[in-house]
Amino acid sequence: MGMYLKNGGLALALMAAVMTGCTSSSGSDRLSSGEMAIERKAKACYAHGIAFMGKGHYLLARQQFSEAAAMAMGQELQDEAVAGLNRVDKIIAERR
Repeated sequence: MGMYLKNGGLALALMAAVMTGCTSSSGSDRLSSGEMAIERKAKACYAHGIAFMGKGHYLLARQQFSEAAAMAMGQELQDEAVAGLNRVDKIIAERR
Protein backbone atom coordinates (compact mmCIF):
# COMPACT_ATOMS: atom_id res chain seq x y z
CA MET A 1 0.00 0.00 0.00
CA GLY A 2 2.91 2.40 0.65
CA MET A 3 3.92 2.32 -3.01
CA TYR A 4 0.32 3.04 -4.03
CA LEU A 5 0.24 6.14 -1.83
CA LYS A 6 3.61 7.39 -3.09
CA ASN A 7 2.42 7.34 -6.70
CA GLY A 8 -0.51 9.68 -6.20
CA GLY A 9 -2.89 6.91 -5.23
CA LEU A 10 -3.96 8.78 -2.13
CA ALA A 11 -5.33 11.62 -4.22
CA LEU A 12 -7.15 9.18 -6.46
CA ALA A 13 -8.55 7.25 -3.50
CA LEU A 14 -9.77 10.45 -1.86
CA MET A 15 -11.33 11.65 -5.10
CA ALA A 16 -13.05 8.29 -5.55
CA ALA A 17 -14.46 8.48 -2.02
CA VAL A 18 -15.89 11.92 -2.69
CA MET A 19 -17.29 10.98 -6.09
CA THR A 20 -19.00 7.84 -4.76
CA GLY A 21 -20.98 9.76 -2.21
CA CYS A 22 -18.83 9.62 0.91
CA THR A 23 -19.43 13.32 1.52
CA SER A 24 -21.28 15.43 4.00
CA SER A 25 -24.88 16.37 3.34
CA SER A 26 -25.32 18.48 0.24
CA GLY A 27 -27.11 21.21 2.16
CA SER A 28 -24.18 21.83 4.46
CA ASP A 29 -21.65 24.60 3.82
CA ARG A 30 -19.14 22.92 6.11
CA LEU A 31 -16.63 20.41 4.83
CA SER A 32 -16.29 17.01 6.48
CA SER A 33 -12.90 16.07 7.89
CA GLY A 34 -12.21 13.97 4.78
CA GLU A 35 -13.12 16.86 2.51
CA MET A 36 -10.93 19.20 4.55
CA ALA A 37 -8.01 16.81 4.08
CA ILE A 38 -8.63 16.77 0.33
CA GLU A 39 -8.82 20.58 0.27
CA ARG A 40 -5.51 20.83 2.18
CA LYS A 41 -3.91 18.46 -0.34
CA ALA A 42 -5.33 20.52 -3.21
CA LYS A 43 -3.91 23.72 -1.67
CA ALA A 44 -0.52 22.04 -1.26
CA CYS A 45 -0.57 20.92 -4.91
CA TYR A 46 -1.42 24.47 -5.99
CA ALA A 47 1.45 25.87 -3.90
CA HIS A 48 3.83 23.32 -5.40
CA GLY A 49 2.64 24.32 -8.87
CA ILE A 50 3.46 27.96 -8.15
CA ALA A 51 6.89 26.99 -6.81
CA PHE A 52 7.66 24.80 -9.83
CA MET A 53 6.64 27.62 -12.19
CA GLY A 54 9.00 29.95 -10.39
CA LYS A 55 11.84 27.50 -10.96
CA GLY A 56 10.96 26.97 -14.63
CA HIS A 57 9.76 23.38 -14.14
CA TYR A 58 6.64 23.82 -16.23
CA LEU A 59 5.68 20.17 -16.71
CA LEU A 60 5.86 19.55 -12.97
CA ALA A 61 3.85 22.74 -12.38
CA ARG A 62 1.25 21.54 -14.88
CA GLN A 63 0.89 18.24 -13.05
CA GLN A 64 0.44 19.97 -9.69
CA PHE A 65 -2.13 22.46 -11.02
CA SER A 66 -4.02 19.62 -12.64
CA GLU A 67 -4.16 17.67 -9.38
CA ALA A 68 -5.19 20.80 -7.46
CA ALA A 69 -8.02 21.50 -9.90
CA ALA A 70 -9.24 17.90 -9.69
CA MET A 71 -9.23 17.81 -5.88
CA ALA A 72 -10.38 21.33 -5.01
CA MET A 73 -13.53 21.36 -2.90
CA GLY A 74 -14.04 25.11 -3.18
CA GLN A 75 -14.80 26.94 -6.41
CA GLU A 76 -12.18 29.64 -5.75
CA LEU A 77 -9.29 27.19 -5.44
CA GLN A 78 -10.52 25.24 -8.44
CA ASP A 79 -10.68 28.43 -10.52
CA GLU A 80 -7.17 29.44 -9.41
CA ALA A 81 -5.78 25.99 -10.21
CA VAL A 82 -7.39 26.00 -13.67
CA ALA A 83 -6.00 29.49 -14.29
CA GLY A 84 -2.54 28.25 -13.26
CA LEU A 85 -2.95 25.27 -15.55
CA ASN A 86 -3.89 27.58 -18.43
CA ARG A 87 -0.88 29.84 -17.75
CA VAL A 88 1.57 26.96 -17.69
CA ASP A 89 0.02 25.39 -20.81
CA LYS A 90 0.51 28.70 -22.61
CA ILE A 91 4.16 28.86 -21.53
CA ILE A 92 4.76 25.25 -22.61
CA ALA A 93 3.14 25.91 -26.00
CA GLU A 94 5.24 29.05 -26.54
CA ARG A 95 8.44 27.17 -25.80
CA ARG A 96 7.75 24.46 -28.38
